[in-house]
Amino acid sequence: MKNFLLKSVLALVACFALATAASGQTTQETPESVAKAYFAAIQAGDWEKCASLMHPDALASMKRIFGAIIRADKSGEAAKMVFKLKSNAEYDQLSETAVFERLWNFILSASPDAKTALAASTNTVLGQVTERSDLVHVVYRTQIKIAGSETTQVDLISFRRQGGAWRALLTSDMEEMFAKLAEGLASASEEKSEAPDGKKPERKP
Repeated sequence: MKNFLLKSVLALVACFALATAASGQTTQETPESVAKAYFAAIQAGDWEKCASLMHPDALASMKRIFGAIIRADKSGEAAKMVFKLKSNAEYDQLSETAVFERLWNFILSASPDAKTALAASTNTVLGQVTERSDLVHVVYRTQIKIAGSETTQVDLISFRRQGGAWRALLTSDMEEMFAKLAEGLASASEEKSEAPDGKKPERKP
């Protein structure tokens, strides 16, 4: 699980860093130029700016995934622990950007190894593959040097055109990581659900 989390975080990092500088560009952007700027934003930990360059569909999907968990968690622990909310009711009032930012802050605070890996990573854009006029896949290489060892992997992140801009989509690794995190939160909320006498309710055979 630990290795999967690190790999997923790296994929997310490489994916989310791409979007950063595009918001300040005045010249015509390309998927590769957004990708390079995005990596710089990840290094800075500017999740709000990264979110601004994610495709709206990707952000909406993320909010839906965790919204279902928050609503099902009667204890309210998931809302407090992950999103720093006082009650479940506050979740719907969060913007999709805020959900993204708070989720990433939780992931990195809960996984010091992932935070270290991010700081030690270097991302290089290798090229792009155009699937259609509004969908491009950017290929990148991530290198991580920690304690004298080096890890390298090649992956891709997809960009969909939104008007005249390119915006990042969730990768399969991201979707899987978010799904596993949501599953873990759901399991934790079930375990915390107790009967009035303080004991966990007995399950019928």
